[in-house]
Amino acid sequence: MGRTRLSPQRLSETKKINIGRIIIFCEGKTEKYYFDYFAEIIKKNKYTDIEVVLETANGNAQTVLNFADEFMSDEKHNQKFSTYGKYLAFDCDDPPDIQAVVRAAAEYELLISNYLFETWLLMHFEDVEGKISKREIYQRLSSHLHDAYTKGHKGKTREIVQNGNVEKAIENAKALERQYAAEGKSIFTNIKDMNPFTSVYKLIEQFMVEISE
Repeated sequence: MGRTRLSPQRLSETKKINIGRIIIFCEGKTEKYYFDYFAEIIKKNKYTDIEVVLETANGNAQTVLNFADEFMSDEKHNQKFSTYGKYLAFDCDDPPDIQAVVRAAAEYELLISNYLFETWLLMHFEDVEGKISKREIYQRLSSHLHDAYTKGHKGKTREIVQNGNVEKAIENAKALERQYAAEGKSIFTNIKDMNPFTSVYKLIEQFMVEISE
C-alpha cells in the first residue's frame, strides 16, 4: 500500500511553507488528475486555495505556456488570480526548442519532467536514474499496476498515488537534482541533458506536509 503522508522523520526535516493560494496550469489530463487528487485531500480555507487548470488543446510545453499567459492576461482572471502563486506543469519532449520554452516560462514556478510526467509517476515505484525511452517508461509503469497504464486515465492516476510511494518519488527526484547540480547543470541552460528529471516534487512535498500535519 502506498504512502500519502510524510513519515515523522521526513516531516520534521521538511521546512513548512504555507501553500496559500496557487494556480497550476497543466499540459494534460494526467497532470490535472494527479494534482487534483492532493487538492481534494487538502481542505480549502481562507488561507489555502488550489486551482488546477487544464490546457484544453492538449498540445505541448509551448502551448501550455501560451495558454497560461493568455489566461492571466484576461482582466477577470488577472483580477482573481493576481496574488496566487502560478505554476506550469509540462513535459520536456516537445517542442524541439524546449530550452527556449523553459527560459520563457521563468516567471512561473515550473513543475516540469523530462521526458514525461510519467517519469515522476514511475518514481513512485522505483528509482529512475538512467535515461529511458518513452516506451520503456510506460512499460515499467504498467508492470507496477493491475493492468496496462493508460495516459490521461483518472483511475490509473489515483492507483499510482494510492499504491505507490510518494515519499520515495520525492527522494529519487531530489537525488537526481543534486546530481545535476554537482555537474553544473540547470533547467534554464541544460534541460535536454537532464534526462531523467522532474521538479514536480517541489510542490508535492509541500502538499504532503499539509496532509501530514
